Amino acid sequence: MSLWEAYKNSVFICQQSLATKIDFAIISAQNPAGELQSQPLNLCLDKRFEGLLQQTRIPFRSVIGASADLRFQEKSWIVFCDKQQAVQLGRELCQNAIYWVEQNKLFLVPVLYQQPEEYLGLFQSRLILQVD
Repeated sequence: MSLWEAYKNSVFICQQSLATKIDFAIISAQNPAGELQSQPLNLCLDKRFEGLLQQTRIPFRSVIGASADLRFQEKSWIVFCDKQQAVQLGRELCQNAIYWVEQNKLFLVPVLYQQPEEYLGLFQSRLILQVD
C-alpha cells in the first residue's frame, strides 16, 4: 500500500470531542517526507513544533494519527488556523500531506505530494475518544 493510500485510511485518537462546526487542521512534525525516524528524533521534532505553535499563539491540542488497526501511531496536533496557514506549516515541517477538517468533513490535503486533495468522509466517523 502506498503512503497516500495509508493516509486515506487514518483514524484519530483524541482526549476530548470537538464541535462539528469548527474548522481545523491535523498536522504532524514527525517522520518528515514519510521517512520513519527514531523515537528521540520524532520527539524532538514534535517538541519544536509545539514550541512554534505556542510562540505564534495559534490554538492547538494534541491528537494521535493512526492506522485503522492502530499498529502505527504518530503524534500530531489539531491546529486551529486557516487552511492556507495549515498547508504552509505542513510545508515548513516537510510533510507529505496534512488533514483539513471543515464543518466535520475530513480532507487529505497534499503538501509535498503531487496529488489532488481528497474528501475522506466525516471526521467524527474517524475519531476515537480516549477519555481518562
